[in-house]
Amino acid sequence: MNSKKRIEVTAAIIRKDNRFLCAQRKDSSEQGGKWEFPGGKIEHGESPEACLERELFEEFNIQATCGKFLCENTHDYGDKIVNLKAYFIDSTQGRFQLLVHKDIKWLTCDTILNLDWAEADLPIVNRLIENSN
Repeated sequence: MNSKKRIEVTAAIIRKDNRFLCAQRKDSSEQGGKWEFPGGKIEHGESPEACLERELFEEFNIQATCGKFLCENTHDYGDKIVNLKAYFIDSTQGRFQLLVHKDIKWLTCDTILNLDWAEADLPIVNRLIENSN
């Protein structure tokens, strides 16, 4: 039996004023051009919070402090199953640099759905909108 690979992944919800950080994947990457909350794969023995802080440093060269858990979503992409855990980021230090993404935008909840989101991130976007109302 061919069992799909399960991947544990984190997503950062970074809020500045009433806007949230949305990151666009490079065209050359998997899910190229889609928008996501930044984050990445949890390494063996790593907590989701430590993973997010490491990933945000690798992706944007910022120091981040992970905060409260928002929600998680499991999505079957066909070739793999992604379990995405979303956390709020309490604080960031440093200037955002695009090291792995094509673009970033800071959007409010009423415009955030205008983007073409990666399927695993979409339920998290919807939960964020529900929580802000």
